[in-house]
Amino acid sequence: MAKIEISHESNNSTPVSMDEEEKNDVKSMTDPVTEHALLMDWERGLVGWESETDPSNPLNWTSWKKGYLMLMIAIISTLSPMASTLVSPGLTDTMNDFHTTSPIIGTFMITIYVLGFAVGPLFLGPASEMYGRYPVVISSTLFFNIWLLGSALAPTMGSLITMRLLAGIGGSGVMTVAPAIVADMYVVEKRAFATSVIVLAQCAGPAVGPLIGAFVIQAMGWRWAYWVLLMSASTTTAFLTIFMNESYAPVLLRRKKTKISKETGRDDLKTHLDRNVSKKQYVISSLLRPLKLLTTSPIAFLMCTYLAIIYGILYLWFTTIPTTFINTYKWQTKWTGLAYLGLGLGMVFGLLIVMKTNDPTVMKLMKKNGGVYEPEMRLPVVIWYAGLVPVSVFWYGWSVQEQTHWIVPIIGSSLFGAGTLGIFVPVQQYLVDAFFPYSASAVAATRTSLSIVGTFLPTAGPPLFNSLGLGVGNSVLGVIAVLLTPIPWLFYRYGGDIRRKYPVNLG
Repeated sequence: MAKIEISHESNNSTPVSMDEEEKNDVKSMTDPVTEHALLMDWERGLVGWESETDPSNPLNWTSWKKGYLMLMIAIISTLSPMASTLVSPGLTDTMNDFHTTSPIIGTFMITIYVLGFAVGPLFLGPASEMYGRYPVVISSTLFFNIWLLGSALAPTMGSLITMRLLAGIGGSGVMTVAPAIVADMYVVEKRAFATSVIVLAQCAGPAVGPLIGAFVIQAMGWRWAYWVLLMSASTTTAFLTIFMNESYAPVLLRRKKTKISKETGRDDLKTHLDRNVSKKQYVISSLLRPLKLLTTSPIAFLMCTYLAIIYGILYLWFTTIPTTFINTYKWQTKWTGLAYLGLGLGMVFGLLIVMKTNDPTVMKLMKKNGGVYEPEMRLPVVIWYAGLVPVSVFWYGWSVQEQTHWIVPIIGSSLFGAGTLGIFVPVQQYLVDAFFPYSASAVAATRTSLSIVGTFLPTAGPPLFNSLGLGVGNSVLGVIAVLLTPIPWLFYRYGGDIRRKYPVNLG
């Protein structure tokens, strides 16, 4: 493969403000092809990789090793968000069992799980940058399994809501760390494909969940939805625990430094990525980093807001589609899961297009830019997909309102699924690259934003649709989507200038 020239200065374009020594360290991390500056330097006492092809460097892992880890991460990334919607076809049965009549409480029982996705990333993302990917992924997925068990055994609605919140916090770990693991293992020109797989898994889980849940719940009851999920998640967690390897370069090099120091007796060694701050300061700054991104970076705030609105509409549909198709088209509960096929197939189609166009677009723009990579090169694909979202929202809402054939709203929802993947994959990679090396914190900021809106917007769905109807109610959401549509184009055009003008101090 031809060597790709990546400009250190351009890639970072001062989006992150740090002291001079840390800035040099960060620059040494930004060449994902060769990482020359991370090689061993005995004279200066710097611990790094043995060579550019050092097999201990995750960028040089074999395709089989990367593929296996990606498979396991993708499975957990599917199961975790699947837990949010798997039980939605059994919402009525659950409410009846617990003698609950409020539709808002019922919806909140579904979406409270997503609130866990808002809480967990705030500390799990930074924790993965302090202690590594492995301990965060394993501990959080174990936590996820424990509270899935609690959900299956919950005796009251209140306890079920609490268990689902805790399960969501555990399930958020892999959701937060997965994109950062991709950045650990893949160079720039190969990241889009791997990121597409992860984002598809994260979006397909809640889309496929109701389809599976409808048949499980119809046959065995709503509690068995949790048992089936627990069996799948615990098996995958066991394989991850045994076979997963740490992929975060700073942690790997710190371990190497400790080992060499013991063997040689040298206490003056340090890695290229060591930080000259106390552990207490580092912990505090790491925990505050996602919030700092959201509150001080126009790019992070507006992009996260854009994604969050789309995510909120997606989860509003997840929670209302069963009742919509039961009331409007007189479907039986066990068939309501089929109504999600439009979303699911649309996501697959959107993913295929992104996989086909994203990386080639970046390579083409790099060639025009003298071989220099800019994070904004991820965004042209998004501009085309952005228009699908409002169109699909209007289409779905009015086709259901007018009681057209049931296939018409499903086709409309497929456009939304395609638009969602076409936006989420490049934007997530854009944020990871724009705020490198704090990729996990960028993902944490994104997931927190998405999850807060994804938790509370669906609770507004029943009163919104009851008062305005499905046509006007969805039109309100469509207008909001229209107003946000220019955001990808604005950042493609002016994102680089904004990053340089408004640097964010994340050190």
